[in-house]
Amino acid sequence: MIQPKRLLILCAGLVSVAALCAPATAQQSPADRQDTALAFAQCVRDNGYTEFPDPDPEGGFKFLIEPDSVARFKAATAACRDLAPEGMRDEEITPEQLEGLIKLSQCIRENGVSNFPDPTSKGNFDLTGTGIEPGDTRLEAAMKTCQTDTGPGQPIRITIGG
Repeated sequence: MIQPKRLLILCAGLVSVAALCAPATAQQSPADRQDTALAFAQCVRDNGYTEFPDPDPEGGFKFLIEPDSVARFKAATAACRDLAPEGMRDEEITPEQLEGLIKLSQCIRENGVSNFPDPTSKGNFDLTGTGIEPGDTRLEAAMKTCQTDTGPGQPIRITIGG
């Protein structure tokens, strides 16, 4: 049986991808990143995806999109695309970013989640069939181990049932 698609997006300063942030993001102060992310979050809520969270203090997001809310999420984020923080605008992934995501997956595997997949060519991680679910404490711990305090990196898109 095919599971409905769920999408978990994590924006975090991850060791393997932090260096891949766009220069504009890297030059923003933490307060500017927070302000940009806050404006985007409010816009998304104002455009129909009311459950969208506020960003963390570094301007990152962590949220789960349930199957029945994907259309609302896509419509709301499309309406707010001009306010979206760098890395959340559905830009094409560069070879350097893909390499960073591969290193991230290696780090996660080395830190307790041995069946964590490599990213797809579009930069997503598909957890279908791995037994890993959003909120998995092993995944959370591995992600924490693999992150850095240098500021937000590119969003990490994790899909299940995709």
